[in-house]
Amino acid sequence: MFLIFAAIVAALLAVLGWRMLRKRRQLRFLQQYRLDAAYRKAIWRDHPYLNDASLAQAEEALRQFFIMHWLAPRAQLQMPSRLADALWHAFILDTRSYQQFCQRAFGHMLHHLPAQASSTGASQDRAAQMQPSWNAAMHTRRYMVGALLGGIPLLFALDAAAAIEDGWHYPPELLDQWAAAFAQASAAASSSTDTMSSPVSGSDSSHHRGDSSSAGDGADMASSTSADSDGGSSGCSGSSCGGSSCGGGSSD
Repeated sequence: MFLIFAAIVAALLAVLGWRMLRKRRQLRFLQQYRLDAAYRKAIWRDHPYLNDASLAQAEEALRQFFIMHWLAPRAQLQMPSRLADALWHAFILDTRSYQQFCQRAFGHMLHHLPAQASSTGASQDRAAQMQPSWNAAMHTRRYMVGALLGGIPLLFALDAAAAIEDGWHYPPELLDQWAAAFAQASAAASSSTDTMSSPVSGSDSSHHRGDSSSAGDGADMASSTSADSDGGSSGCSGSSCGGSSCGGGSSD
C-alpha cells in the first residue's frame, strides 16, 4: 500500500513539475518572440503618421496582451487598444504563423472576438468588463519591461500616446476607478495570504502607480521574471486622456 501511495505522489509531482516547466517555456517564448515586419507595415498603411517608436510600442502592447492571456487563460479579456488590436488582426491574417505561435505560447488557439465600442448608456457595463484586463495588465509588470507607460498599463495608454484619432481613449476618472479596484483587490489578496505582514495601506485612487502589489497566478506562475518598468512619460496621463469611449475586442 505504501508503494502505491508513493507512486501516486511521485506521479503528481512529475505532472506538477512538467506544468511549471511548460509555463516557463511559454513565458520565455512570449518574451522573446518578434513579429514579422510585414505586420507593422500593414498598420502603418492605415496610420502613416506613426513613427518607428510608436510601431514598436504597438508590438510591445500586443505582447502585453498575450502575456495577460498566459497569466489568465480562462478569462475573457477585452483588448483595450485599437492600435494593438489592428496589429493583432494583421498577425491573425498570417494564419499558419499565428496558429504555430498560439500553440507554442498557450497550447491552444487564442481566438479574437469583434471589437465592441461602447455607447454612452452602456459605459458602466463596458468599464466593468474592462476591469479584468486592467488587472491582468498590471500583473504583467513582473514579466516584461515597459509594462507601464506614465504609470498606466501600456495597452490602456497606447492609443492616446500614439495620437490615434479613432483610438480607444480613457478619461482620468475611469483610469482612477480601475486603479483603485485593482489596488483594493491586491490588498485583500495580500492580507489573506500573509496575515503576519503589516497591514497594506489604502490606495490613493488619483495615482495609477500607487498600487504596487501584483498577485501571482498560483502554481502556474513561472519563476523567471523581468523588472517592473515604467516605460516613460505617457501622452495618456491626466487630462490628455479625455476621450469618453471605452471599447475593445476580446479573446476567448
